[in-house]
Amino acid sequence: MKRIIVTALLLASAFSLPALAEDATKTNKGAQTQTDTGTTASTKADGNFGTVISAIQAGKTNVGAIQGLTSVSNVKVVKVSDLAKGNNMEAFDNAVSKNQADITSLQTAVGANTALKAKLDAQSVATSDIVAANVEADGSVTVYVK
Repeated sequence: MKRIIVTALLLASAFSLPALAEDATKTNKGAQTQTDTGTTASTKADGNFGTVISAIQAGKTNVGAIQGLTSVSNVKVVKVSDLAKGNNMEAFDNAVSKNQADITSLQTAVGANTALKAKLDAQSVATSDIVAANVEADGSVTVYVK
């Protein structure tokens, strides 16, 4: 008798799970999301602390990408302090120290790129505060500031 009850419960749950998943999918399809397609003054975490360190270390590559930009679709500004919570700031300081020449080159490239500079000026971002940047294939840029 117990085997029959257990079997019946297992079968019932096995057949009801796909229905629950389908309902969840329907709910998500109907959900509306808002995407900011313009310049954003986001200071929320974009990526993680490791993303900043990697972007600092890829300074030369990012300088070339910034120099090649002719238009900028979107700019996100991320404060390193927002990403650093609970992380080792010594690793950040070491990355900045070891890559200072590349950071200076990046700041110069940003200042020379009129499209990017205009977006950053609109957000009151000083190029001297920039420590790293990532350029996406769609022309959007994430700038990390101290």
